[in-house]
Amino acid sequence: MLFATLEHILTHISFSTISIVITIHLITLLLRELGGLRDSSEKGMIVTFFSITGFLVSRWDSSGHFPLSNLYESLIFLSWALYILHTIPKIHNSKNDLSTITTPNTILTQGFATSGLLTEMHQSTILVPALQSQWLMMHVSMMLLSYATLLCESLLSAAILIIRFRKNFHFFSKKKKMF
Repeated sequence: MLFATLEHILTHISFSTISIVITIHLITLLLRELGGLRDSSEKGMIVTFFSITGFLVSRWDSSGHFPLSNLYESLIFLSWALYILHTIPKIHNSKNDLSTITTPNTILTQGFATSGLLTEMHQSTILVPALQSQWLMMHVSMMLLSYATLLCESLLSAAILIIRFRKNFHFFSKKKKMF
């Protein structure tokens, strides 16, 4: 019961924090002068990362296996992987433009996981013996990390295509006005 309460609290802390972070991101996209909000956004991402990490560790400790046994746990792990992808560019570069893609992805995956649609899946279940292999758990966790990377790359490429389309459209509309 203690683990279930802890998991519930950590999940809602992370979801509430990421909701505030996405609002701050939208404000900073509209008003670039507010640099202080970007710092609070990054602090919110750190709080959310640690609360999701605490949730995963708590679930691992209470169930006795790595928390990837159902869709709910997999979506929480996918959110955690998106946070990892959010922090990797911050190590090499102080400007993180990838966060405009990773933050909404994280809120959507975590929002779906914590919504009322999957309430029956919030309970941890015992894995069947065929799924208790450490090799299989490693494979599934690497696949989810790969899915997070693929999701970010796909959205980044779509954003680049939209930007190029707008530039070309703007260029051709100027040229058309000249003639």
